[in-house]
Amino acid sequence: MSTATVPSKIKRIFGVPAAVALFFVAMMLPTAVSVNLGGLRLSAYRVVLIVMFLPMLIQLLSGRAGRIHIFDMLVFAHCAWALMALINWGGVAQGIESGGIYIVEFAGAYLLARVYIRSYEDFSAMAKLYVGLVLGTLIFTIPEALTSVHFLHDTISGALGGPMAPYIEQRMGLERTFGPFDHPILYGVFSAAAFSLAYYVIAEARLMNGGGMLKVLGVGLATFMSASGGPYVVLMMQGFVAAWQRVLGKIQGRWAALFTMFALMYVAIDVFSTKTPFHVFVNNFTFSRQSAYNRILIFEFGSAEVRRHPIFGIGLGDWERPVWMSDSMDNFWLVTAVRYGLPALFLLMGLLFGLLWAAGQRKGLPPEWRRARHAWAFTLFGITVAAATVHLWNALFVLFLFLIGAGAWLLDAKPGTAQTALNTRQRGGSAVRRAQPARLF
Repeated sequence: MSTATVPSKIKRIFGVPAAVALFFVAMMLPTAVSVNLGGLRLSAYRVVLIVMFLPMLIQLLSGRAGRIHIFDMLVFAHCAWALMALINWGGVAQGIESGGIYIVEFAGAYLLARVYIRSYEDFSAMAKLYVGLVLGTLIFTIPEALTSVHFLHDTISGALGGPMAPYIEQRMGLERTFGPFDHPILYGVFSAAAFSLAYYVIAEARLMNGGGMLKVLGVGLATFMSASGGPYVVLMMQGFVAAWQRVLGKIQGRWAALFTMFALMYVAIDVFSTKTPFHVFVNNFTFSRQSAYNRILIFEFGSAEVRRHPIFGIGLGDWERPVWMSDSMDNFWLVTAVRYGLPALFLLMGLLFGLLWAAGQRKGLPPEWRRARHAWAFTLFGITVAAATVHLWNALFVLFLFLIGAGAWLLDAKPGTAQTALNTRQRGGSAVRRAQPARLF
């Protein structure tokens, strides 16, 4: 079957399909921009995903978005398991209501990227739009950090009768910026996730590209304004693997060596330290001892909850903890296991790591495609590590699923488009040999 691409007749905004552009704009609107339908809150990005869900599903099943592969099935398997977990928790009616919106967010965000990001040109346009939005927020967040006035969040939310930004203690003498999001952590992760996209797709990994590098620095500045440890981890992890790639880019087996090094470090800490590797990680990647201690307690009590309910979790029920602990669980992976059980967690991890592995098997890709693959993989790596210390909720949850799906085109897209040929001629090179689709298990 020939590889499907997004039809040219689809309306585009800023070079990306209109649905993708609307999704990004909707994702950046405060939670107050929503309507309540019964007991269901329909935020702007949820409305976009609900409207687009059936058309996207039809495109996927019809083959117009490329052949269906195992990772698509993992998405729906995870959603099915989460639905069963929520029915097990709240009964059929409550479970279907809560599970339905979860499916819209999880599968809908993945499908949006899976269906509409079908080529390097689509991916590049999406990256440029994303980075542009992050840089655009600096117009508001730099004054926000200096004046403690939450311009974007409070102006929009206040006009709609929504809540103002809660008071959060300053750090490093700066107000922690919310941007349009519900918490500085969300703004920080949103900004930090654009780092690799800015570096590899816009700056094109060439340090002499001054305009591109300024955008990379702008993404770093936006992340800094959040004054949150989790976003800083997202940024540092991307910077680390980017440096690893730049220094060892021509060495075969460099990624196997990297993960072997991580494994050896984990074993060494586990054997020789009086603290677990998780304790060491949290203590070194959080701003305060109190924050680190709280995350350690969350991990201990959350893990105990998983051991008590390993199959279907506890749904949206309350988890057991000391009365003085907040119900906030700052660990995305742990939240997934606690709510929906270990099978749901393993299906999500299989989707993420399996898709990364399969895309990494592609050989003979044009240079710009390889840079796009680095941008996508490094972005997900940074978020994956940081998600052990932060929870991804609301806009950041759907962004994460969108970014996972945004690399699916790398599995079966084929070089040889007019744009690829043009790039090859501009480099003065010969025609790029046709890459083979990745083999999926």
